Amino acid sequence: MCGLVGILSRGGDAGERREIVRRMAGSLVHRGPDGEGFAGRPDCDLGFRRLAIIDVHADSPPYANEDRSVWSMANAEIYNWDDIVADLRSRGHTLKTQVDTEVIPHLYEEVGDRLVDRINGMFALCVWDERRQRLLLGRDRTGEKPLYYWWNDGELVFGSELRSILVHPRAPRAVDPIALRRYLLHDYFPAPLSPIAGIRKLPAGHILTVEDGRLAVRRYWDLADHFRQPDIAARRPADIAAELDHRIATAVGRRRRADVPVGVFLSGGIDSSAVLAHLADQVGPGVPAFSLGHTDQSFDESRFARETARHFGADFHELVLGEDDLADGLRRVGEGFDEPLGDASIIPTHLLARFAVQEVKVVLSGEGADELFAGYPTYIGNRVAGWYRRLPGPLRRPLVSGIRALLPVSMGNVNPDYLLSRFAAAAERDLVERHHTWFGSLRPERHPEILSAAVMAALGDDDPFASARRTVDGKRLPDPLSVLLYTDFSMYLQDDLLTKVDRSTMLASLEARAPFLDHDLAEFVAGIPSKLKLRGVSTKAILRRAVADRLPSDVLSRRKRGFNIPFSRWLLHGLGDQLRRRFSPERVDARGVLDPVGIGNLIDEHMSRRTDHRKPLFSLLALDLWCDRTFGEGAPVPIAEPAPTRDLPT
Repeated sequence: MCGLVGILSRGGDAGERREIVRRMAGSLVHRGPDGEGFAGRPDCDLGFRRLAIIDVHADSPPYANEDRSVWSMANAEIYNWDDIVADLRSRGHTLKTQVDTEVIPHLYEEVGDRLVDRINGMFALCVWDERRQRLLLGRDRTGEKPLYYWWNDGELVFGSELRSILVHPRAPRAVDPIALRRYLLHDYFPAPLSPIAGIRKLPAGHILTVEDGRLAVRRYWDLADHFRQPDIAARRPADIAAELDHRIATAVGRRRRADVPVGVFLSGGIDSSAVLAHLADQVGPGVPAFSLGHTDQSFDESRFARETARHFGADFHELVLGEDDLADGLRRVGEGFDEPLGDASIIPTHLLARFAVQEVKVVLSGEGADELFAGYPTYIGNRVAGWYRRLPGPLRRPLVSGIRALLPVSMGNVNPDYLLSRFAAAAERDLVERHHTWFGSLRPERHPEILSAAVMAALGDDDPFASARRTVDGKRLPDPLSVLLYTDFSMYLQDDLLTKVDRSTMLASLEARAPFLDHDLAEFVAGIPSKLKLRGVSTKAILRRAVADRLPSDVLSRRKRGFNIPFSRWLLHGLGDQLRRRFSPERVDARGVLDPVGIGNLIDEHMSRRTDHRKPLFSLLALDLWCDRTFGEGAPVPIAEPAPTRDLPT
């Protein structure tokens, strides 16, 4: 994929602005090692780094229209490029390359801001309208490609990654305490929040415009609009499954267009196997498939991936990871963190990307299927919570113990007492709090123990669940499962999974594409009744039915396997000592973000095996590694006070 940066400002030193843009682009070389491009206009400077996927010898963006009155650049793949080009040429437009993003300035000429509605693809794009002195930024519907911005007294600074904005000598540098607390709860920073006060993420499905000195942000697409589709609900399940299979095939076909080799990330589960099945059906045998193995057998799923690859005649590549490899991966990811992310699977994902890029420049993956088809055990847990609340105390433990059989295989060694306490702690909460307590990392009750007094004072009366509540407020969703699916699609998918995939693959200069996130497919799936997605305790029921004739039977019946690393065991067998040194009372106190006693207690509880704090401890480690890279090794971290960030739409 690619990286884009820019500065819009009136007046000032144009030479300084252009030099800053060049340095901003230089910070994103990993996103675009194949070339660079710049456009210097009187009040707007654009910079670009290119990863060449289509028409690889073409000049790098920014691209202009015929009279150079409109300039654009995009970190994008436009899958309906052929249709758009045919329409533009029929209207008299001339395109100089086969690069898909060259259509953007011409499309803007024809339809203005509605260009985002015409594009099927993943994108973060920028359009500079010279005549109107107007800037447009847009982000794809699901958030596959990132876009950050900083608005400061009429100046807009933007970039594909947070690091690019921090290159600006006057960019803010204080941590946002509200965003930090949300991170402790969710393991990620929910949009529009970022770790730095004043710097925001443009949320998925939104556009931003600056004209006449005014900034405006609006939503142009929302999956919530597609959950109530009576015409789909009225169909027979067999007909729904048949159309679903056809739509998956179409989405995969759109995403295999490239002038470079294309492969698949293969876990052996139903999602990636379905992608491989359709890709092999379209291009024949020999599809490059990449999978991970672990020397730790409880985390190893390579046997299933190998069997699936053999079934489809794929060219199978396996990377077997040991503890030394994972430790090296932690170092690499730590150096490349653009913002803290408490998802330990970013490590094996990045190592797999480094492995795959030796053979291909594009991979297809299965992201989005769990959020669309109800693939997580927490959806079952929400259903069980209703039973749990009605049961007398003596019967509650057997019920929760039975849930263990539904967990991902890699969680099979979780302490039953810990599982019971985690389930019970949230079962009595409302739907939003219950789901995010289970799905998240550190329960809000523990935040005052973990965060420093300075951070807690800056928080005021902040509600840690405010981002989650605001996501579903006012949405007309038909049932509780739809509420949870929409929540996870809008938050966890956007700000955890897609952030993980983007950063881990871009650090390796590899492009990842997710067929399940084709918006035509996603809109159709949203309209499928919940009873066809979650049937009893069977997840992804309609997806299994749709691809039943394509996949081996054991893939369809296999329990979900978490794509993760044995971080909990690392802590018990060596990494724990490193963690204690990193979070020594003196170092934590000097940093000023966390409470030394609270962090010590968290580590002690895990090391004594009284409970399992693998998730919050990894989140805190990711935070500290990011602080080292952003502020200096062990350096104090400035906290914005009073907290400037509120949960506004922009």
